[in-house]
Amino acid sequence: MSPMSSPIVALFLTFFLLLSAADAFNITKVLGSFSDYSTFNDLLTQTGVASEINDKKSVTVLVVSNSQISGLSSQPKDTIKKMLSIHVVLDYYDKAKVDKVPSKPLTLTTLYQQSGKAQNQQGFLTMTRVGKQVSFGSAAPGSSHDSIFVKQVTTQPYDISVLEISNVINVAITSSPSYAPNASPPRKALAPGPNKSPLASPPKTTRSDIPAADAPSTITDSDAPDNTSAASIASASAILFIFASACFMLTMI
Repeated sequence: MSPMSSPIVALFLTFFLLLSAADAFNITKVLGSFSDYSTFNDLLTQTGVASEINDKKSVTVLVVSNSQISGLSSQPKDTIKKMLSIHVVLDYYDKAKVDKVPSKPLTLTTLYQQSGKAQNQQGFLTMTRVGKQVSFGSAAPGSSHDSIFVKQVTTQPYDISVLEISNVINVAITSSPSYAPNASPPRKALAPGPNKSPLASPPKTTRSDIPAADAPSTITDSDAPDNTSAASIASASAILFIFASACFMLTMI
Protein backbone atom coordinates (compact mmCIF):
# COMPACT_ATOMS: atom_id res chain seq x y z
CA MET A 1 0.00 0.00 0.00
CA SER A 2 1.51 3.35 -1.04
CA PRO A 3 1.87 6.09 1.57
CA MET A 4 -0.60 8.36 -0.25
CA SER A 5 -3.31 5.71 -0.10
CA SER A 6 -3.02 5.35 3.67
CA PRO A 7 -6.20 6.18 5.62
CA ILE A 8 -4.12 8.32 7.97
CA VAL A 9 -2.89 10.53 5.10
CA ALA A 10 -6.46 10.94 3.87
CA LEU A 11 -7.62 11.95 7.35
CA PHE A 12 -4.89 14.55 7.69
CA LEU A 13 -5.73 16.00 4.26
CA THR A 14 -9.37 16.29 5.32
CA PHE A 15 -8.30 17.94 8.56
CA PHE A 16 -6.31 20.67 6.77
CA LEU A 17 -9.09 21.26 4.25
CA LEU A 18 -11.59 21.80 7.06
CA LEU A 19 -9.25 24.21 8.82
CA SER A 20 -8.82 26.21 5.60
CA ALA A 21 -12.56 26.41 5.11
CA ALA A 22 -13.07 27.55 8.70
CA ASP A 23 -10.59 30.43 8.27
CA ALA A 24 -12.16 31.70 5.03
CA PHE A 25 -14.71 34.51 4.96
CA ASN A 26 -17.19 35.85 2.44
CA ILE A 27 -17.84 39.59 2.64
CA THR A 28 -21.19 39.23 0.84
CA LYS A 29 -22.46 36.83 3.52
CA VAL A 30 -20.92 38.88 6.33
CA LEU A 31 -22.74 42.05 5.23
CA GLY A 32 -25.88 40.09 4.30
CA SER A 33 -26.87 40.08 7.97
CA PHE A 34 -27.01 43.89 8.09
CA SER A 35 -29.75 45.51 6.02
CA ASP A 36 -28.37 49.02 6.70
CA TYR A 37 -25.50 48.28 4.32
CA SER A 38 -27.38 46.41 1.57
CA THR A 39 -26.56 49.03 -1.10
CA PHE A 40 -22.86 48.95 -0.21
CA ASN A 41 -22.96 45.14 -0.30
CA ASP A 42 -24.68 45.08 -3.70
CA LEU A 43 -22.09 47.49 -5.17
CA LEU A 44 -19.23 45.31 -3.89
CA THR A 45 -20.70 42.34 -5.79
CA GLN A 46 -21.54 44.28 -8.98
CA THR A 47 -18.03 45.74 -9.30
CA GLY A 48 -16.15 42.55 -8.38
CA VAL A 49 -14.55 44.17 -5.32
CA ALA A 50 -16.21 41.53 -3.12
CA SER A 51 -14.17 38.75 -4.80
CA GLU A 52 -10.95 40.71 -4.28
CA ILE A 53 -11.78 41.17 -0.59
CA ASN A 54 -12.45 37.44 -0.16
CA ASP A 55 -8.99 36.67 -1.56
CA LYS A 56 -7.28 38.66 1.21
CA LYS A 57 -6.12 37.26 4.51
CA SER A 58 -6.56 40.32 6.72
CA VAL A 59 -8.71 43.31 5.77
CA THR A 60 -10.84 46.08 7.21
CA VAL A 61 -13.89 47.19 5.24
CA LEU A 62 -15.13 50.74 5.87
CA VAL A 63 -18.85 50.54 5.11
CA VAL A 64 -21.34 53.38 4.62
CA SER A 65 -25.06 53.16 5.40
CA ASN A 66 -27.67 53.13 2.62
CA SER A 67 -28.68 56.73 3.33
CA GLN A 68 -25.11 57.99 2.82
CA ILE A 69 -24.13 56.07 -0.32
CA SER A 70 -26.91 57.01 -2.75
CA GLY A 71 -24.69 59.61 -4.47
CA LEU A 72 -22.01 57.06 -5.26
CA SER A 73 -24.53 54.60 -6.73
CA SER A 74 -25.21 56.96 -9.65
CA GLN A 75 -21.54 57.18 -10.71
CA PRO A 76 -19.97 55.17 -13.60
CA LYS A 77 -19.11 51.59 -12.67
CA ASP A 78 -15.36 52.22 -12.99
CA THR A 79 -15.56 55.12 -10.55
CA ILE A 80 -17.66 53.08 -8.11
CA LYS A 81 -15.09 50.27 -8.14
CA LYS A 82 -12.23 52.66 -7.43
CA MET A 83 -14.10 54.35 -4.60
CA LEU A 84 -15.06 51.01 -3.01
CA SER A 85 -11.45 49.79 -3.29
CA ILE A 86 -10.37 52.86 -1.34
CA HIS A 87 -12.71 51.77 1.46
CA VAL A 88 -10.86 48.44 1.88
CA VAL A 89 -7.81 48.67 4.18
CA LEU A 90 -5.22 45.92 3.79
CA ASP A 91 -4.81 45.38 7.52
CA TYR A 92 -6.97 44.45 10.50
CA TYR A 93 -8.43 47.25 12.60
CA ASP A 94 -11.16 46.60 15.14
CA LYS A 95 -12.64 49.04 17.66
CA ALA A 96 -9.94 48.23 20.21
CA LYS A 97 -7.22 49.35 17.78
CA VAL A 98 -9.19 52.37 16.55
CA ASP A 99 -9.62 53.53 20.14
CA LYS A 100 -5.81 53.62 20.47
CA VAL A 101 -5.23 55.78 17.39
CA PRO A 102 -3.02 58.77 18.29
CA SER A 103 -3.60 62.38 17.28
CA LYS A 104 -0.81 62.14 14.71
CA PRO A 105 -2.01 60.81 11.30
CA LEU A 106 -1.62 57.08 10.70
CA THR A 107 -1.19 55.97 7.07
CA LEU A 108 -3.23 52.99 5.81
CA THR A 109 -2.75 51.08 2.55
CA THR A 110 -5.93 50.31 0.59
CA LEU A 111 -6.99 47.79 -2.03
CA TYR A 112 -6.85 50.54 -4.66
CA GLN A 113 -3.12 51.02 -4.03
CA GLN A 114 -2.58 47.32 -4.79
CA SER A 115 -4.20 47.77 -8.21
CA GLY A 116 -1.21 49.80 -9.39
CA LYS A 117 -3.49 52.53 -10.80
CA ALA A 118 -3.30 54.94 -7.87
CA GLN A 119 -1.63 58.31 -8.34
CA ASN A 120 -0.80 61.18 -6.00
CA GLN A 121 -1.24 59.01 -2.87
CA GLN A 122 -4.83 58.09 -3.85
CA GLY A 123 -4.20 54.51 -2.73
CA PHE A 124 -3.58 55.53 0.89
CA LEU A 125 -5.81 56.73 3.70
CA THR A 126 -4.95 58.60 6.86
CA MET A 127 -6.62 57.83 10.17
CA THR A 128 -6.43 60.56 12.79
CA ARG A 129 -7.85 61.25 16.22
CA VAL A 130 -9.54 64.62 16.58
CA GLY A 131 -10.68 65.01 20.18
CA LYS A 132 -12.90 62.04 20.99
CA GLN A 133 -13.51 61.20 17.33
CA VAL A 134 -11.44 59.27 14.79
CA SER A 135 -11.56 60.47 11.19
CA PHE A 136 -10.65 58.79 7.90
CA GLY A 137 -9.56 60.65 4.77
CA SER A 138 -7.64 60.21 1.55
CA ALA A 139 -3.91 60.87 1.66
CA ALA A 140 -4.23 62.58 -1.76
CA PRO A 141 -3.47 66.33 -1.56
CA GLY A 142 -6.52 68.52 -1.06
CA SER A 143 -8.83 65.76 0.14
CA SER A 144 -11.13 66.42 3.09
CA HIS A 145 -11.03 64.29 6.23
CA ASP A 146 -14.66 64.32 7.28
CA SER A 147 -15.46 60.59 7.35
CA ILE A 148 -15.92 59.81 11.05
CA PHE A 149 -15.72 56.38 12.68
CA VAL A 150 -19.25 55.48 13.80
CA LYS A 151 -19.07 51.94 15.20
CA GLN A 152 -17.74 48.43 14.80
CA VAL A 153 -20.24 46.36 12.84
CA THR A 154 -18.69 42.88 13.09
CA THR A 155 -15.32 41.12 13.18
CA GLN A 156 -13.69 37.76 12.60
CA PRO A 157 -10.34 38.30 14.42
CA TYR A 158 -7.90 38.68 12.84
CA ASP A 159 -9.19 38.05 9.33
CA ILE A 160 -11.84 40.68 8.63
CA SER A 161 -13.24 43.69 10.41
CA VAL A 162 -16.21 45.77 9.27
CA LEU A 163 -16.37 49.34 10.56
CA GLU A 164 -19.06 51.90 9.77
CA ILE A 165 -17.99 55.44 8.84
CA SER A 166 -20.25 58.48 8.58
CA ASN A 167 -19.96 59.09 4.82
CA VAL A 168 -18.12 58.12 1.63
CA ILE A 169 -14.44 59.10 1.72
CA ASN A 170 -13.73 62.06 -0.57
CA VAL A 171 -10.86 61.41 -2.99
CA ALA A 172 -10.02 62.68 -6.47
CA ILE A 173 -9.70 60.04 -9.23
CA THR A 174 -7.75 61.47 -12.17
CA SER A 175 -8.56 58.75 -14.72
CA SER A 176 -12.30 59.51 -14.54
CA PRO A 177 -14.56 62.28 -13.21
CA SER A 178 -13.80 62.76 -9.54
CA TYR A 179 -16.37 61.90 -6.93
CA ALA A 180 -16.72 64.33 -4.08
CA PRO A 181 -19.71 63.67 -1.80
CA ASN A 182 -21.81 66.75 -1.11
CA ALA A 183 -19.48 69.01 -3.06
CA SER A 184 -20.92 72.09 -4.75
CA PRO A 185 -18.65 73.06 -7.68
CA PRO A 186 -16.71 70.21 -9.35
CA ARG A 187 -13.27 69.67 -7.90
CA LYS A 188 -10.28 70.27 -10.16
CA ALA A 189 -8.60 67.08 -11.25
CA LEU A 190 -5.19 66.58 -9.70
CA ALA A 191 -2.19 66.64 -12.00
CA PRO A 192 -1.02 63.11 -12.81
CA GLY A 193 2.00 62.06 -10.83
CA PRO A 194 4.44 59.17 -11.30
CA ASN A 195 2.75 55.78 -11.41
CA LYS A 196 2.83 53.92 -8.17
CA SER A 197 3.76 50.30 -8.24
CA PRO A 198 1.50 47.85 -6.35
CA LEU A 199 2.19 47.78 -2.62
CA ALA A 200 4.42 50.85 -2.87
CA SER A 201 5.74 52.22 0.39
CA PRO A 202 3.32 54.64 2.06
CA PRO A 203 4.23 58.37 2.12
CA LYS A 204 6.42 59.48 4.96
CA THR A 205 4.17 60.71 7.73
CA THR A 206 4.69 61.23 11.41
CA ARG A 207 2.97 58.38 13.13
CA SER A 208 2.95 56.24 16.21
CA ASP A 209 2.53 52.51 16.10
CA ILE A 210 -0.75 51.23 17.49
CA PRO A 211 -0.22 48.55 20.13
CA ALA A 212 -1.78 45.31 19.11
CA ALA A 213 -4.71 44.07 21.15
CA ASP A 214 -3.73 41.43 23.69
CA ALA A 215 -6.62 39.19 22.72
CA PRO A 216 -9.27 39.11 19.98
CA SER A 217 -11.71 41.90 20.62
CA THR A 218 -15.41 41.37 20.88
CA ILE A 219 -18.19 43.46 19.47
CA THR A 220 -18.95 46.27 21.86
CA ASP A 221 -21.98 47.76 20.11
CA SER A 222 -25.24 46.38 21.41
CA ASP A 223 -26.74 46.15 17.93
CA ALA A 224 -23.82 44.28 16.37
CA PRO A 225 -24.28 40.49 16.60
CA ASP A 226 -21.42 38.15 17.41
CA ASN A 227 -20.55 36.16 14.30
CA THR A 228 -17.56 34.34 15.76
CA SER A 229 -19.11 32.00 18.39
CA ALA A 230 -20.95 29.73 15.97
CA ALA A 231 -17.91 29.46 13.70
CA SER A 232 -15.66 28.59 16.66
CA ILE A 233 -18.04 25.86 17.91
CA ALA A 234 -18.35 24.38 14.43
CA SER A 235 -14.57 24.33 13.97
CA ALA A 236 -14.02 22.68 17.37
CA SER A 237 -16.65 20.01 16.65
CA ALA A 238 -15.09 19.23 13.29
CA ILE A 239 -11.62 18.88 14.85
CA LEU A 240 -12.91 16.54 17.61
CA PHE A 241 -14.70 14.40 15.04
CA ILE A 242 -11.57 14.11 12.88
CA PHE A 243 -9.42 13.24 15.90
CA ALA A 244 -11.82 10.49 16.97
CA SER A 245 -11.95 9.13 13.42
CA ALA A 246 -8.15 9.08 13.23
CA CYS A 247 -7.92 7.12 16.51
CA PHE A 248 -10.47 4.63 15.25
CA MET A 249 -8.60 4.14 11.97
CA LEU A 250 -5.34 3.59 13.83
CA THR A 251 -6.91 0.73 15.78
CA MET A 252 -8.01 -0.88 12.51
CA ILE A 253 -4.53 -0.84 10.96
